[in-house]
Amino acid sequence: MRVTDLTLGLLTLLGGIAIYISAWNFKAIPGQAYGAGTMPRAIALVTVLTGLFLIVKAVMAGERLPGLQLAEWTGNTASLIRMACVLLLILAYILLSPVLGFLPTALAVMVLAMLVLGVRLVIAVPVALIAALAIQQSFGKLLLVPLPRSPFLPFLW
Repeated sequence: MRVTDLTLGLLTLLGGIAIYISAWNFKAIPGQAYGAGTMPRAIALVTVLTGLFLIVKAVMAGERLPGLQLAEWTGNTASLIRMACVLLLILAYILLSPVLGFLPTALAVMVLAMLVLGVRLVIAVPVALIAALAIQQSFGKLLLVPLPRSPFLPFLW
């Protein structure tokens, strides 16, 4: 899929405006010339300028209408089915991980997603296992963000 520069510029411009509006009511820090809205407003300004730059560049290149060009694979039914399966697996993770815990759910979702995408089982299982353990350790030990615990694996972490 390819988004034209004009479309991307318009979306960027609107995003910058939305960021600015959302930071409008942020309170100032007492005794300071800046407040909680300083950085969001600065980011919004840069985003708006980037959007305007993309729009001007696109218009100068001859684009007149915003557009979206779909990739060739979107015409292939099997590819669309695979994409839908992966999206359903992500939804299953969101619904099941609070109940089953991160490790079993993530492991199952990653293995199934790789199988749907054509990866052999002998590769999918070890890659998913290593990835799930690495993510668990990264979030739990490095970032100190607990992931849902598994009632089946209470001895882990």
